[in-house]
Amino acid sequence: MSKEKFKEYYQEDNVTGTYDAQRLGTEYRRKKRGIELNLFLELIDKHPEDKVLEIGCSSGFLTEQLGVVTAVDTSKEMLKIAKKKNPSAIVLEADMFKLPFDDNSFDKIITMRVWTHLNEDDLRLALKESKRVLKSGGILVFDAEEKNWLRRFIHFFYKKIFRITGYKIYPYSIKRMKEILNEEGFGWEICKFINHRIGRQIILRVTSI
Repeated sequence: MSKEKFKEYYQEDNVTGTYDAQRLGTEYRRKKRGIELNLFLELIDKHPEDKVLEIGCSSGFLTEQLGVVTAVDTSKEMLKIAKKKNPSAIVLEADMFKLPFDDNSFDKIITMRVWTHLNEDDLRLALKESKRVLKSGGILVFDAEEKNWLRRFIHFFYKKIFRITGYKIYPYSIKRMKEILNEEGFGWEICKFINHRIGRQIILRVTSI
């Protein structure tokens, strides 16, 4: 699907209305999301003077923990939920491929469980736009799905059986991700992993160079 379809998908009522319940609905999911949250907060290492942008804030799972932050999403309903969770956040309806900010506006950018849904062409577009609004030497934290064919196979049938919502996930090898980041002007800094029951999620901290 195209990036336009991706934006439309996360504005659908059946996705917005069930997002939190599905992603925090079991003890296993809550535990895994807690581990994920702690890793993201550790890697962004937010200080009071940092100007931070969150891309694709969704229902505010991460936004809630970031204090003063600018959070963007394409879904008005998701933004309403995020704002309730963090009244200190500036929430804006915006497209991550065309951000409404000047060049060099932010010290740090963070995005959780968003770019996993981007194919390589769209991932490169998102990286270019993030680099534009990020200051030189600024930090970008995001996650990717490590390439694992067994996980993709099982995930396909899991969605069919349990009818969960969720957009297509594009996996990347560590080698390919390093190549993409280098070509788009980012330096590899820290790489951590979250183990799923099958496969791993990659959590990256990179620097704009």
